[in-house]
Amino acid sequence: MELHQLKNAASHHREMEVRVVRNTLSHIYQIECETISGDLQKLSRRGKPCLFRSVDEAIDQLLVAGIRHAWIVRQSEEDGSDSSRRLVQLGSLPELAIAI
Repeated sequence: MELHQLKNAASHHREMEVRVVRNTLSHIYQIECETISGDLQKLSRRGKPCLFRSVDEAIDQLLVAGIRHAWIVRQSEEDGSDSSRRLVQLGSLPELAIAI
């Protein structure tokens, strides 16, 4: 899913769950979107995965797309399950200093 597609989806699919995901062994973040029907897509740029060095960079992209809340997720390396999740309101955050 490209950024312009995320903007469109955000305006039409309010039930979409948006996640900023970090693997427990990595310091790289990726944005995932899941619709209510279970369709999971990752944010990409020109067909390649969009990877971010910080949660702040990822959240900046979400704000550009008009996303106002997202889950910050840490996934387990072993099985890919969520080891921690936190819902954040993006429009009301000061400079982020979230370490997960």
